[in-house]
Amino acid sequence: MEDELEEGEKLIEELISHAGTFKREKCSADKLVIGLKCGGSDGLSGITANPTVGLFSDILCSMGGTTILTEVPEMFGAETMLMDRCATPELFDRTVCLINNFKDYYIKNDQTIYENPSPGNKAGGISTLEDKSLGCTQKSGRSKVRGVLEYGERVKDKGLNLLSAPGNDLVAATALAASGAQIVLFTTGRGTPFAAPVPTAKISTNSALAGHKEKWIDFNCGVLTEGKDMQELAGELFKLVTDIASGKKVKSEIAGFHDLAIFKRGVTL
Repeated sequence: MEDELEEGEKLIEELISHAGTFKREKCSADKLVIGLKCGGSDGLSGITANPTVGLFSDILCSMGGTTILTEVPEMFGAETMLMDRCATPELFDRTVCLINNFKDYYIKNDQTIYENPSPGNKAGGISTLEDKSLGCTQKSGRSKVRGVLEYGERVKDKGLNLLSAPGNDLVAATALAASGAQIVLFTTGRGTPFAAPVPTAKISTNSALAGHKEKWIDFNCGVLTEGKDMQELAGELFKLVTDIASGKKVKSEIAGFHDLAIFKRGVTL
């Protein structure tokens, strides 16, 4: 191949042409595949936004839909909660490998396994990796684990899936899209304007962030600290997701953000 850019442009033009043949049509919720991700977590992540997303995940899975949880390094310390919910012994073994393989990846690259939480997490009120991981895994709700995916592998099994990808926001969100997620739900306590290749709905853990960054935040779970019922809030989140699936643009799309990043050699946290 003499010119990779020229060849890449040809492939993109083919994809655009192919996508142009698609027609919008109604479908049921069991066709939805939703990625679950968090970043810039704070002390409220495991109290408001993440459990609300977990409840949303349970609702969608109960309808035959699919959710994908990733950022494996931020499962460390809480991984047994996922292992205990594996639907089969084979999935249990694959989940153990999912965790151990990522630890081996860090060891081979001379990277400290437990280099979490980040300074921003600590400033937001998270004190330990286990604290952060317990919040992260709450996004998976209480559903059984029905699939375990390698990085770049497409989702095949309906229900809750686990995906091998790092904690890095954009790399993980891109990996979710590559695995088949049509929308990514991104919970945050500190805010970020990035966007994945698919619509990325930002969900704030606190109302202060939602107020200060109203052009970034699509949904506020901080209202749970003000007396809102979580079941009701999860229902509102489900409505937002179906609206986005029906064409409603998220804030990052309106702002013109379209980002992509792949897993590279070396260490990606």
